[in-house]
Amino acid sequence: MSSFLGMASEKYGLLLYTLLLSIGLIMVSIKWADRLGWVDQPDERKHHTQPVPLSGGIAMCMAFCLSLPLVLDTPNTYLPLLAGVVLLALVGVYDDLCQIQPSTRFLFQIGAVLIMTLGGDVELRSLGNLLGWGNITLGAMAIPFTLFGVVGVINAFNMMDGLDGLAGGLALIAMGWLLTLNLTAPVPDSLASDALLVLAMVVAGFLCFNLRHPWRVRASVFMGDSGSTMLGFALGWFLVSLSQDRGSHQAVMTPMTAVWILAAPLLDTITVMIRRLGAGQNPFKADRQHLHHLLLHRGYSDGQVTALLLVGALISGAVGMAAYRLHVPEFAQLYSFMALFLVYRQVTTKTWRRYLARLPEVETG
Repeated sequence: MSSFLGMASEKYGLLLYTLLLSIGLIMVSIKWADRLGWVDQPDERKHHTQPVPLSGGIAMCMAFCLSLPLVLDTPNTYLPLLAGVVLLALVGVYDDLCQIQPSTRFLFQIGAVLIMTLGGDVELRSLGNLLGWGNITLGAMAIPFTLFGVVGVINAFNMMDGLDGLAGGLALIAMGWLLTLNLTAPVPDSLASDALLVLAMVVAGFLCFNLRHPWRVRASVFMGDSGSTMLGFALGWFLVSLSQDRGSHQAVMTPMTAVWILAAPLLDTITVMIRRLGAGQNPFKADRQHLHHLLLHRGYSDGQVTALLLVGALISGAVGMAAYRLHVPEFAQLYSFMALFLVYRQVTTKTWRRYLARLPEVETG
């Protein structure tokens, strides 16, 4: 009993160390970013009025890589995860500084996911009983489906990084649902829980500087592309690994559960990309069509919009977990999600059109 308590206290101490390391590295990175001019300048598309350092992502990457090997009993298990995280963080830093082409970003994202599938043996081998006709196994299509899914998650998080605390808050909520599902499973994956806890502490340290609250009127650091793509990749890793049977580890959820956990960023990203393609635009072109922009146009404050979207993420994750625990058929979950998507797209598209109709009036005051 005493040895168990000692091990538990040591692990909690390491998690506290991770949180403090994240906070310390971000504080140092803010000073260096200001000196080097590595900041996000305000413009007509952005919602901040002063330059903000973009160093949060690389600081989170460093904290994660320095902490994870200390917490895990067998850290080699997650070396491919760390390799993918470092790759995308470095590419994100270069993108923040030099603005690389979307096709180049995609190549590096595909490279990171290939490290995940080939080096980490984490891939979508099954989609579950999506159509009600039995389990859909992917066979030779496992790696292409994994590439499509995880690259989609990476870009969904990148596109949702538009308000203080939003992307970090969405990531933290997703980690919370994954931890809950894993820890309450008949056979939990202890290594995955430890890794998720480390990542959660890293993100919590970042949110101390990025989330608005009564004592902080605006973010003092952004995660930049380095942080949003890194977090999207890490979440994609755990969403896939925990939804599949892998050796001695049993799946703790279905792939549809993962979809519901990420419903907020997925619904928004897919809708905006379809709307851009319908208008003959580049689907990755930055604009103000995202849900958080539409809510800002309706007069909600930054903090209110972030709170609304985070509550929505909590609710969608709860729906996914409840559906899994209550054994709701996966095809019923799929059709419900598709219906939700159609309603979401209809409502947000109407809101966008109303905004466009009012645009001359808005611009002239």
